[in-house]
Amino acid sequence: MIPTEIELKLRLSPKHVADLQCLPLLKSMSMTRPITQKLYSIYYDTPDLHLMHHGIALRLRRVGRHWIQTIKGGGSASAGLHQHNEWEARVSNEQPDFTKITDPNLIRLLSGPQLRKQLRPIFTTDFSRHTRLLQLNDGSQAEFSLDQGKISTDRKKSALCEIEIELKSGNSVQLLEFALVLSRAFPFPLRLENTNKAERGFALYSGQKRPPSKAQPLVMHPDTDLAAAFKEVLQNCLTHLNNNENGLLEDSNSEYLHQMRIALRRQQSALNQFSQALPKDRLLLAIAPELKWLTRQFNPARDWDVFCTQTLPMIHTGFPDHTGINKLKKSCLRLRHKHYKSAQHAVKSKRYLEIMLKLSLWLNSKQLSPQFRSGNPAASLHTSVIPFSNTLLTNQHQQLKKYGNSLTTLSTSSLHSFRISIKKQRYLTEFFITLYPGRESSQYLRSLHELQDILGVINDQAVIKQYLKKIKITRKTTTQSEAIGIILGWVAHQTLLQKPALNRAWISFNKTAPFWQKTTAGKRA
Repeated sequence: MIPTEIELKLRLSPKHVADLQCLPLLKSMSMTRPITQKLYSIYYDTPDLHLMHHGIALRLRRVGRHWIQTIKGGGSASAGLHQHNEWEARVSNEQPDFTKITDPNLIRLLSGPQLRKQLRPIFTTDFSRHTRLLQLNDGSQAEFSLDQGKISTDRKKSALCEIEIELKSGNSVQLLEFALVLSRAFPFPLRLENTNKAERGFALYSGQKRPPSKAQPLVMHPDTDLAAAFKEVLQNCLTHLNNNENGLLEDSNSEYLHQMRIALRRQQSALNQFSQALPKDRLLLAIAPELKWLTRQFNPARDWDVFCTQTLPMIHTGFPDHTGINKLKKSCLRLRHKHYKSAQHAVKSKRYLEIMLKLSLWLNSKQLSPQFRSGNPAASLHTSVIPFSNTLLTNQHQQLKKYGNSLTTLSTSSLHSFRISIKKQRYLTEFFITLYPGRESSQYLRSLHELQDILGVINDQAVIKQYLKKIKITRKTTTQSEAIGIILGWVAHQTLLQKPALNRAWISFNKTAPFWQKTTAGKRA
């Protein structure tokens, strides 16, 4: 059996380390006195990071007078909870000892003489670790470690200050429960850490940050039951959100925020759609409004970003020397910066941490009731998800038809509702697409994308009108009034240009057969 390390990681500010060490909660749960160690580790790889690209980290750590060789690989990280395979052995010095490797897959990976010859130190970690053993609520035991120091390559350094709570015995859910209690007891903000020391070190060495991450494709099988499908969808959305969190906080690229916003909307859509079949759940009922709150913190930042980076540059190109537009541009950029900071503040908040922990807690601990609510399309949560997905896709498709059949008479607000319905159907299609193999499902998804993109442009123009009213003009000069008039005129013109494209896209969509009906009919035949 491969040994598995399960731990929860939290990041905190170095200025609050002393406050954490004196926290009464830790003292009340401690089974041992705190122990302080000085830990120095060397991470080996090839110059082109061959091991990293295979999901492997090779570490030599000095503990007192001894060296410990550790190889970590595989596993996952979500909402700060890390699970990895881990192999450890004592070695004689700081050089890798391949005779200590016993796993057949690792032996094959590291057996090549050329690979071994290329292995060299890539980065080091040097930190103090304050450790104590905790007794958790259900009798589970966890090692609580506070690490403070640095990660170093030949040319760069990065500060390190984090908490590791490693499960030693018992139930991993208790790590999440304890983190919730800790976040409420500790008066200063903590952040879930979804990146381990090895990943941070490799990023420091390569100089490459994790780019904005789109949702990973869901692979769902026809025999997947509804309970498992719901958890897979929620986990996929949570991973999508977590993968962009550090980028939002540490980078100016607004695509991270955009992807987090999409992840939240996918998560809310999943909760709304699956709630038609799921028994009422107190924790999920509490989480749903919190996700809406978080989305509201992101909306202004995204809207101002679209206006400043997409709409305004096109207008400015036509009027490069217009004084009013130049002044308006500066005001808009300040508002964009202000709302981006507000979004970052929300992600750093205790409220955000609690939302993430509760979601992860639900995903890792909740056993769904086997009974559907009455009136649903199947009898048990443990039947195949396909009948349920067929019903959802059909109902949402019919909703699209209602909007599309009166497309030429839809008001601006109705077009916005139409766009929301298209997004819901797009998310459903992405959740369930692997249940319906064939090009029909991909073609249907492309048609939805086209409609959503066009309606998105129309919606952006409507949002601009509302946001221009929020710009404070201290002295309403002729040039500033003229600038607003130019923008509103451009917006109206762009909206008119999109209407023929929208009609064409709808006609194309109307010709696309509902792929799930064809698949179901084929199975019956």
